[in-house]
Amino acid sequence: MQMNYYLEKMGKNKKKSLPVIRSFLLVFIPYVVYSIGLLPSILTMKFFLQILGFKNFFSLLALPFILMAELFIFSISEAIVIALVINIFKIKYEEGIYEMSLRDSVFFKFALFSALYYPLSKILKLFSLEPIRILFMRLLGARIGKNTLIVGEIDDPPLVEIGDNTVIGGHTVILSHIGEEKLILKKVRIGRNCLIGGAAYIMPGVVMEDYSVLGAKSLATKNQVLKKGRIYVGIPAREKKFVKKEVDKE
Repeated sequence: MQMNYYLEKMGKNKKKSLPVIRSFLLVFIPYVVYSIGLLPSILTMKFFLQILGFKNFFSLLALPFILMAELFIFSISEAIVIALVINIFKIKYEEGIYEMSLRDSVFFKFALFSALYYPLSKILKLFSLEPIRILFMRLLGARIGKNTLIVGEIDDPPLVEIGDNTVIGGHTVILSHIGEEKLILKKVRIGRNCLIGGAAYIMPGVVMEDYSVLGAKSLATKNQVLKKGRIYVGIPAREKKFVKKEVDKE
């Protein structure tokens, strides 16, 4: 009886300490991962400093070009390191409904993934490094077709599918998660040859069939289906119907 009491007490203490431990990991793991990703930039910068020395005016002129090169090296190395960590340690999440608590393993994965993904994604977007950003999202599980232009933001790469020849305008946000007392994760599917206007908002579960259009500043609501070849505008997005006007002949 006494042994059962101590085991039960230990179990309760473990449950209480789990959110604290995971909160620490949400800060510590990204710190370590981003630090490792910085190493190639630091090593190459040291190499340039040793070669040029910056002892005269002409060597200083090379500094801006070196810094821009370092930005590319930083972006690529961080993308590779983050993608490796996420894929090796399986820090991905799948569709479903989960508790919004660090005690829930999927919610913890979701939070950790976000802590690793968002900072670099914002940096790549800030400097308009779209090819690297698209590669980064593909490495994290996003299915993105050929000749697709993404200027907007994708918050959940593992739960996004985008077909060929699709254009996603600036300031558009594509969400595959929503908090409604619980964490709801649902895939967003965008077909081929689709067009999404600037500042549009796409909620979890949205399906855009091939050749469909979502207008600028429109809201595609949760689980909405935008049918093939149709145009949708407004908040919430509704199909735009065109009325043919007859022209009087003289």
